[in-house]
Amino acid sequence: MKIICILLVLVSILSICVYSKANKYELSPTFGVSPELLEYYQGKTFSCLRSNKQIPIEQVNDDYCDCPDGTDEPGTSACNNGVFYCANKGYKPSNLHTSLLNDGFCDCCDGSDEYLGKVTCPNNCQDLGSELRKKREQEIETYTAGLKKKSEMEEESKSIWASKQEELERLKKEIDPLNSDLKELQTKKDNKQKEKDAERQALKEKRQQELKELEEQQEPKPLDGEGQEINTDELKESKEGSEDVQPEVPTVEEKPLTSENLETISRGKDQNDDHNDDNNDEKHGDSFLYMLVQNHFSTLWNFFKQYLPKSVYSDLNDLESLESEISSKKDTLREKENAISDIEKLFTYDFGKNNVYLPLHGKCFEVKTKEYSYSFCPYDKAQQGHTSLGKFEKWEGSVMEFANGQQCWGGPKRSLKVSFECGVDNEAYDVQEPSKCEYSMKFKTAAACDSEHLKILSLDKDHQL
Repeated sequence: MKIICILLVLVSILSICVYSKANKYELSPTFGVSPELLEYYQGKTFSCLRSNKQIPIEQVNDDYCDCPDGTDEPGTSACNNGVFYCANKGYKPSNLHTSLLNDGFCDCCDGSDEYLGKVTCPNNCQDLGSELRKKREQEIETYTAGLKKKSEMEEESKSIWASKQEELERLKKEIDPLNSDLKELQTKKDNKQKEKDAERQALKEKRQQELKELEEQQEPKPLDGEGQEINTDELKESKEGSEDVQPEVPTVEEKPLTSENLETISRGKDQNDDHNDDNNDEKHGDSFLYMLVQNHFSTLWNFFKQYLPKSVYSDLNDLESLESEISSKKDTLREKENAISDIEKLFTYDFGKNNVYLPLHGKCFEVKTKEYSYSFCPYDKAQQGHTSLGKFEKWEGSVMEFANGQQCWGGPKRSLKVSFECGVDNEAYDVQEPSKCEYSMKFKTAAACDSEHLKILSLDKDHQL
């Protein structure tokens, strides 16, 4: 019985101690409330912020969750959806989930989240604030200088844009005269070619006639009695009457002996005489001229061209000159058409407000790491060394995207996303590969500086955190 009494006394004492401990930290209804919500925690009653339920103000921060939205317990962990406001004076304030209150970890720089004293949290908000202020001051300096540089880039953009428009108009005006010149030159060439072909044909016919006459002059001369028939019987009788009797001549069939027969005999003789040679004459035909015409036309041409009229050479030179001029005009026309196409394509790009990014067009920026060299050319292409990371595809906010690069082994086609940031000078840095063959890069440029952001930075500085 005594033991039971002792136990009851101990329990009573423990209860009193726990009650005293809980009441030691009696919280104000506004503890943990952000400044913009303070007005809702005034008065004798409290209306849950996201419901119609009302409770006495004494039930706010009483470590018991009354509101479904947890707004009656901003300073305790009673509600699983409550929000605690860290004032963090001297630094920037923050909101904390109430489940992190008194969990033994310092979440607020002022230590206000660990008010039960499980751990001792130093107030380091002033140190953090000092570092942040220095950073903000540097940002303000960067944005101020960057905006000044941006203004210069906008002026440069106006000049470039106007220059490109003038160039486009000039190039378009030059196209029609070039086409007219080409048409005129082509007509001259065609007419000159016809004249040349006609002269060549006439010369060809003349030389063919001369060749024919030369070949006729080389034919064997007719023998005496050519065209007359020789009677073999008379020849036999003449032989029989001779004092010196010769062997009887075999009887041959009577046949007229003409110059053609003699020429055949002569050819046979020539062939027999040259039998031990290289047989070249037999291959080349019946005459030296025939050999030249068939197998050495260039030699024959060199022989005859000295007799050609000067007008022929003049025509040849004129044709060559016309062809050269036409080729030159075509090259010029092609260059101008390509230039027109490039400028028209340039005008389709999104260069931002006031075309501020236009001065970056045509330039490239590089980042070197231990392993690779990365580069990107705004509105054009991106590369990893000689490997393509894609062609310019689009803007996504302040990010320039390059896509459809070289196929990655066992992965997607390579790509690059470049995040544009405010900076005084153009500088690419911090290349990462967050996913396989999908790269990211940061790029500082004055063109990305925003005057509205400068106002925000200045306000933060004025509030001294």
